[in-house]
Amino acid sequence: MFSAVSAFTAAVALATGPIAIVDVDAPDAMMGLGAQVTRQLVDGAAPAGVQAMAPDQLRALLPPDKYLALRKCRESTPCVANALAGTSIHRVVTGALSRDERNYLVKLWHHDVKALTLVCDVNRSILIAGRRLQKDVEQAVPGLLRGEREARGTLIIETTVPNAQLSVNGEFVGSPPVTLTLKPGKYEVKLEKNKYLPVTRLVAVEANQTVTETLKLLLMPGQQPDEDPAVRPSSPGPRAAEPAGRSLSAPTWLFGALTLATGAATGAFAGLAEGQRARLLGGLDAMTGVYAGTRAQALEQNRNALIANVGLVALGVAAAATVVFLIIDLLNDAPEQPAPAKVTP
Repeated sequence: MFSAVSAFTAAVALATGPIAIVDVDAPDAMMGLGAQVTRQLVDGAAPAGVQAMAPDQLRALLPPDKYLALRKCRESTPCVANALAGTSIHRVVTGALSRDERNYLVKLWHHDVKALTLVCDVNRSILIAGRRLQKDVEQAVPGLLRGEREARGTLIIETTVPNAQLSVNGEFVGSPPVTLTLKPGKYEVKLEKNKYLPVTRLVAVEANQTVTETLKLLLMPGQQPDEDPAVRPSSPGPRAAEPAGRSLSAPTWLFGALTLATGAATGAFAGLAEGQRARLLGGLDAMTGVYAGTRAQALEQNRNALIANVGLVALGVAAAATVVFLIIDLLNDAPEQPAPAKVTP
């Protein structure tokens, strides 16, 4: 059900003619996903209450070189207007799809070529691991086609440990408490501090909603929290005997180093396999069911995934051995209890 503003915007849109949808610009490895986003734009027109001119209809009006130039215009409204000179088209939607190591990067622009203005846009980083590309684009399309500026949500991150380092989707944002205004979608938040185990969590941000997350950090085994400089004793008192420093045996260091190295290698191969898998799936043509990738690429992805699985098993064994030897070290370093004094009559 449209609001009054949405209904008015849709009525104006119908009066100025259909919105021309340009094929979303995407790299060759992501052409299948680019075509998927383009279809969502065309299919979302009717539910949004607007008319759409599909890309094939637009291609029939323009020479091939003009259409290719139009597709590359992206956010530049003057470029779009120049490519459509001589036509009666008022409004156009262009788009671009790419990715980084963690996210799909979706950018869509709604142009008014007669007024030479950018009506509104969608600019989202969608976590690949969240598998929300189709859903997030589907949610964004109606408002974009109606010319509505995208709503934002609020994310508040708190923690029980001061001076921790917070990153969102791999980008450092400060030390909690932190209040962020974000576009709707899923975000990976990571909290880190020296001597503490890092915490990573996926958080969903909804439009016009406030989400508060409290992240708790746990000390690593054998570590002590840093002294808070704001808390000082009022007067010096007798100092308690400081515990003797603990020493780790050679096997503990060896298996600890092996755990870190195995974890790093396993993560690297797992990330490589996932990236290859995403590229292969991105090349799928939904109409024909044919992948753009080669058999050699598929075999290489399977090999990397197998190496990652084997590495995961080795990581578990190395971590278990590290824990066992660490416990033995702690038991060996435990202070001996003094013998009870003898009482002579």
